[in-house]
Amino acid sequence: MLYLIPTPIWNKEDITLRALNLLKSLPVLICEDTRTTKKLLSMYDIPYQEKQFFSLTSFTDKGKLSHYLNLLKEYDVGMLSDAGTPGLSDPWKQLIQICNQENLSYTILPWANALIPAVVWAGFDTSSFCYLGFLPQKKWRQTALKDCMKREMPTFFYESVHRIEKLIKELDELGFQWKICLTREISKLFEERITCDFLQLKEMVEKKEIQIKWEFVIGLYPNI
Repeated sequence: MLYLIPTPIWNKEDITLRALNLLKSLPVLICEDTRTTKKLLSMYDIPYQEKQFFSLTSFTDKGKLSHYLNLLKEYDVGMLSDAGTPGLSDPWKQLIQICNQENLSYTILPWANALIPAVVWAGFDTSSFCYLGFLPQKKWRQTALKDCMKREMPTFFYESVHRIEKLIKELDELGFQWKICLTREISKLFEERITCDFLQLKEMVEKKEIQIKWEFVIGLYPNI
């Protein structure tokens, strides 16, 4: 059985009893970074010396993929990203597809991610919404933003700190003028959420009134 285990995105108390019990009992853990996972286990006083740790960040190596499939057939295995829910906006969702193809059992624990708090905090009507993951960095980026502006529901996506100012400029050039929500550092000490008209946000960014740090969740509310 494969267990996809969400881990806290910052606050160590944001973890379930079920996740802790699995982290204690599972003999094999597939991680984004084994060092980060070992630090996580140490935070909860979970011994890890007898566990097997494997790092996996992509599925481009077919030899490694075959090895992981063999692990899943032999052991109960936990999969963790460095923070949040694995498989939501990372390549690991491909492992779910492979499990389906190979008829291997898996389950996904509910809990920590940045998207749902951002959706609730936005204050939009989110009875229905669109989620895009990360926007394309270059090709199709303009098309994706234009689609957001045409969509008859709010759209949410993750954006890197390195592209926030670029995003504001792109939206301005495309004539976006409605509501926008910007959320960052969810569950952290300097957690911040801003919902306002786009032109207000543009002015705040230009005046350096918003700290451009860490990863953001962006919500766009078109003129519905």
